[in-house]
Amino acid sequence: MSCNNSECPFFELHTEVGSVSAANLNCLVTDAVKQISFQTGQVLFSRGQTSTSLYSLGSGLVKITSNGSVGHEQIVGLGVPGKLVFGLQSLEQDRHEYTAVAATDGQACKIRHRALIRAFRDEPKIGLRLIAALNAQLAQSRAMMEVMGHKTAAGKIAAFILLLAPKAPVTDDRFALPFSRNDIAEFLGLSEETVCRQMASMKRDGVIYAPRGKMRVQNWEQLRAIADGRSA
Repeated sequence: MSCNNSECPFFELHTEVGSVSAANLNCLVTDAVKQISFQTGQVLFSRGQTSTSLYSLGSGLVKITSNGSVGHEQIVGLGVPGKLVFGLQSLEQDRHEYTAVAATDGQACKIRHRALIRAFRDEPKIGLRLIAALNAQLAQSRAMMEVMGHKTAAGKIAAFILLLAPKAPVTDDRFALPFSRNDIAEFLGLSEETVCRQMASMKRDGVIYAPRGKMRVQNWEQLRAIADGRSA
């Protein structure tokens, strides 16, 4: 099957005589995949729901949430485009431990995990791609731990913005920041007032510009300095 989600860890690029074209982009697990679109606020799966699928994002952002001790939603992870696949814990468990909610509109490959495991038994390189997806999950978990490990509120917020920023240059230097100040506060273990005050300070200093739902980094070096604790 031809595939447009080149970020998925299960795509394979076939070439003939050294040429590469989009038509040659195929999926290694075609019989296990369904292409889906989702809208902001849509629940892809819920905690306690019977687990059947993994998700690889082609576009958009998904927040992984858990209910806190007093019933409020706590963001515990992020689904982003790339080699990351979310829902991986469901490979060994019958039900999802977390809830996945679309933070933006987007598209994804929905991969039936039992079919994926069957394909893995027949084609070892699929297993290597699955290992790559697991490594991507671990790398993101480490990045999120680093965000939480910052000592100052400003450092945490700056590191969180950098975590969401696109890793490659884009034509429009604005990117989605589909989280309220309260969401960010809950995620980082800060008060909403602190988040508002620190982001306002970064705006006054010309480090960021943050219209509703969007973020533009105006001084990348200064933002990294704040995240690294090198800024006063």
